[in-house]
Amino acid sequence: MTEWRALAGPDVAELALRLRSLDWSWQLADVPALAVDFGWTIGTTYQYSVSVGTELGPRTGSVSGRSETADDISIRVTDYADDDSNGRGHVRDAFANMTSAIISALGPPTLRIPGEDAEIRWAGTETTLRLRDLASCVSLYLFTNSALDLEDRVSALDEQGLL
Repeated sequence: MTEWRALAGPDVAELALRLRSLDWSWQLADVPALAVDFGWTIGTTYQYSVSVGTELGPRTGSVSGRSETADDISIRVTDYADDDSNGRGHVRDAFANMTSAIISALGPPTLRIPGEDAEIRWAGTETTLRLRDLASCVSLYLFTNSALDLEDRVSALDEQGLL
């Protein structure tokens, strides 16, 4: 594998602060203006999502939704790691470092979900910031609370074997 890259903790904390304070229309048609504000490039545009390129490269982020309305912004903040103990160690270390940096910037999280796919959340009145350890990479998300609530309910039904 080539050199594995991750955004530095302070850079992730700055991105988290910008996302948390985002005042945006949440319209998919407005993603190009959002991309300009964040210094991202526009990638492929689909009916319900737009891929964006961040400092880690093309297709490292996306804005997704339903109809014309966006539900979430997803930014991968690390490269994909090799599927071995060394790669997994990189992801765990990056997640821990980024968690500490965001806590320093935003304060304590509102929810911690431990486990193999660990997650930390900072809930706001309209949106929730999520940092997720996805085993192969770390991603930072901003979800509308309504979309996150729906995702949580679907996940709970799936865990109960009802889907």
